[in-house]
Amino acid sequence: MKKFSILTFVVASLMILPCIAFSQDSLKVGALVPFTGRWGDSGRECARGLLDAGKWINQRGGIFGKKLEIILMDDSSQPAQFLAAFRKLNEADRILLLYLYSTETGLALLPHINLQRIPTLTSSFPVHLADTSKTPYLFSVTPTPLDLAKIAMKFILDRPDIKMRKPKVVFVSFSDPLEKHFLDEAKSYAKMLDLEIGPDIFVPDILSLKPPSLILAPLKSYQPDFAYLNMTSKEASALLQEVRGMDLKTRWICSMRAFDETLSAFDGVLGVQPISPFGEDVPGMAEIKEAHQKWHPYDSHTLSYVEGWVTLKVIAEALGRSLPEQGFSRERVKMAFEGFKNYVVGGILPPFTFTARDHRPSTESRIFIVKDGKLVRHTGFISVGR
Repeated sequence: MKKFSILTFVVASLMILPCIAFSQDSLKVGALVPFTGRWGDSGRECARGLLDAGKWINQRGGIFGKKLEIILMDDSSQPAQFLAAFRKLNEADRILLLYLYSTETGLALLPHINLQRIPTLTSSFPVHLADTSKTPYLFSVTPTPLDLAKIAMKFILDRPDIKMRKPKVVFVSFSDPLEKHFLDEAKSYAKMLDLEIGPDIFVPDILSLKPPSLILAPLKSYQPDFAYLNMTSKEASALLQEVRGMDLKTRWICSMRAFDETLSAFDGVLGVQPISPFGEDVPGMAEIKEAHQKWHPYDSHTLSYVEGWVTLKVIAEALGRSLPEQGFSRERVKMAFEGFKNYVVGGILPPFTFTARDHRPSTESRIFIVKDGKLVRHTGFISVGR
């Protein structure tokens, strides 16, 4: 359990405050983000975005004059360690709000989040957790994996080049129980749209496939029009490299986590991606580019950096709506989130709407495409409704 090395402005309190009315001079936000493992590459970039957005906000006066203090810790994906980190953030640091990058960690901590009544913002969560009767303190930054898969299927259905027959689709996924669960629902939705669904392809470990042709053989025999790829971007890149010599006419459409700048070498690959890539010409990108130019102009960034930045901006907005004249509290932060209605984040994400019954931010996303080595907007926002 490590603090992020570039975190210079965090001073962790070691006292447990006796009451739940948070009177400290700084507003403390806990963040558990993976720096290693499957999600390490995107997690580290997300963490940089979180910290830079916090620095940007603090340099402009913070929130009602209070400093935004981000207590950022490594999520090692080891239950004993992330539980210890959670307890420290809750009991010693007395955070107002928690951010979790990993869905798996969010699921494991859910009983503790409910018990301690900590408003928690996650990168994403399974659609069944949108039921606020069971998860009243859990909110998401992006649409659920199921909603994003539905958007991809809706996009495929509307392709003008496949009108004389049912489009053929396969799902290619990392072998993970969470992903298998949502894929079953995604396939049911695809069938309802009258798409033809081929055999599932579950990849045990794409980075060490031996031999890859055996696992990917269904692609060759079925020849799908589209393959929906659901894994990390590093795994997706390795898989796409493997299939280059297989003489497939299949078009690849990637899930949110599979599609980022790592795939820039694969022109024509599509991605259902609600987050703007770094540098996209949208209003909310202006301050991100300005901060980048001031603090680290020679670094490169990805859309995971943008995700971290916009996540912190959403957190700051909720804290700013939390009736500071009555003292900040976790319950008021939760109520502030539930007051978001069409909250616009400069086009970086779809407008946010949370309600007391539904803690998904939206059910919209754009489709991007890799073109000449860049991630380029391919469609406007596509919605599947709530």
